[in-house]
Amino acid sequence: MPLMNRFAQPRTQSRALAGARLALAASLLALVAALVFAGAQGAAAAPKDGTRQNQAGLLPAHERPNFVVIQTDDQTIDSLYATFTPPGGQPVAVMPNTLSLIAEKGVSLTRYYVSYPLCCPSRVSLLTGRYAHNHNVRGNVQPNGGYLGFSFRGANSHNLATWLQTAGYRTVHIGKFLNGYGDEPYDNGATVPPGWSAWHTVLKADTDHYFYGYQLNNNGTIEGPYGDSGSWETREYNEESRDDFGCPLAPLNGRPCLYETDVFNRIASEEMLGTPEGTPFYVQLDYTAPHGDFRRPAGPEPATRHYNSFAGARLPHSRSQGVNEGNVADKPRFIRDAPFLSPTELHTYRVYYEKQLESLRAIDEGVKQVVDTLGAMGRLRNTYIIFTSDNGFFFGEHRLVGGKFLAYEPSTHLPFLMRGPGIKPGSSTGELAANIDIAPTILELANATADKSIDGRSLVPYVTDTSLRTRRPILFESFVETNDVEANGAEPSKTARASASSDGGATASITAPPKDYEGIRLGAYKYIEWPSGEKELYDITKDQYELNNLARDANYAPIRNFLHNQLRELEDCSGSSCREATPKIPLTKRQQLEIKRQKEKEQREREREQKQKEQKKGQK
Repeated sequence: MPLMNRFAQPRTQSRALAGARLALAASLLALVAALVFAGAQGAAAAPKDGTRQNQAGLLPAHERPNFVVIQTDDQTIDSLYATFTPPGGQPVAVMPNTLSLIAEKGVSLTRYYVSYPLCCPSRVSLLTGRYAHNHNVRGNVQPNGGYLGFSFRGANSHNLATWLQTAGYRTVHIGKFLNGYGDEPYDNGATVPPGWSAWHTVLKADTDHYFYGYQLNNNGTIEGPYGDSGSWETREYNEESRDDFGCPLAPLNGRPCLYETDVFNRIASEEMLGTPEGTPFYVQLDYTAPHGDFRRPAGPEPATRHYNSFAGARLPHSRSQGVNEGNVADKPRFIRDAPFLSPTELHTYRVYYEKQLESLRAIDEGVKQVVDTLGAMGRLRNTYIIFTSDNGFFFGEHRLVGGKFLAYEPSTHLPFLMRGPGIKPGSSTGELAANIDIAPTILELANATADKSIDGRSLVPYVTDTSLRTRRPILFESFVETNDVEANGAEPSKTARASASSDGGATASITAPPKDYEGIRLGAYKYIEWPSGEKELYDITKDQYELNNLARDANYAPIRNFLHNQLRELEDCSGSSCREATPKIPLTKRQQLEIKRQKEKEQREREREQKQKEQKKGQK
């Protein structure tokens, strides 16, 4: 169903009590608090020399590291570093724990991209280390995309979970998995995919994106709904539906705390604490936030304690940075045909962004809970924590709102933070990296092997020596049309668009572009080709907002032609051919001419000096 129709569809959700597991919340939090001091002492006593004795060279040979991969949904790199200044107040960071406990304790990859900025293809690339054209989950829509498409392809049984489990790891999944999981008639949500030792996965996340009233498959048993989803039309909650302000630590009304992000945080702590001593674990914590839940007001539902905490936050970019871009003559036809965004649309997405920031605060608290739990267990020193997002989101850049499938920076250039043994605190690297690199990185650190070819490469050399640089390119690819946040290719009617915008709901801003674009990111440049023959070329180091398409600039013809040829090599790559470094990027025509002139000048100078020497010699 196209997104805009969801706002107009009334739906009634019944309330139900949460599962019995929620009664453990208070005792769990007390246990973590009691152990933090002892755990911190254990962490402080741990070796600090980063001994290099296993395959990756980061831990003693007898120790196998643990892994926690935290993946958000639709989070842009802007929101990770965002701050908000209330009237008359001081700036407040949106994710202070994430920055202080992961970025400042580890490494930031400043040029991390997703090759296909769409939920399912991106998430499967993380799990398999393969581009979408190789793992073949090419969209969100059933039956060939989404969870159903994943379930009957090789990626289902050949991925990080199965590889690590074979290597002796306890593997845990918590949160959102793939679009369509638990969506009838394609899937009933009762399945636990191969490779997972523990499974706590939300059903119908793509259909509802509820933050209350959701169901979980807890190790094969469907439980819930956890609370009441509220009314569909206006997302109104009565006092018994939304969590008390004191959740998750001290609810004053005595009822369980059911806000989805908090429940995910609690389960993550439970599962780590429940892992037997000596058994390494891999935890993948997939948050639904900051994805919107399709209802008014636009955006996700924040935790009660954070509601309106960032009221009045501005959009991440300004008009001069591409929002409601004025001159789009250099852009593809589908953007040239797009109207300017209306004030109503801009307001809708300002509210959407505001709610995204507020929803990220509970995730940020979850990051601290993960770190505190690991410290309490004495396992923080030998655990790698990765923080990233599956794809970004458009908030008016290039007249785009409500989508994420295109290769522009707001959609593809994402957060990537990593801490763990052997990684220098507070470091950063500009080496190009992508979601296909996560699986091989973890496999190397775990001394585990894949039973299928992998397109990505381990990032271990680049996070431990941040000065290393290569010319390994990143491929961009897409196999769906792009006009809507969730539905692939269904063109919204003007009436539906107007209705969705006027009542506060979010919808797509333009009709679908041509299907199946592809591109390449290499060095300073990003190059995109459309089936229509249109091309885009940007120097990201000079034009990070992609306002000046250089594809028709004769000065950049050598670079455009070079990248076109490299894209032809990369588009059908598989395994090691996806990792090969390219030749050196050529200079622009102007640079080549300048070098030629400089060489000619130097040659003339040498000839003049030689002539002077000969004249002096003749005079003698």
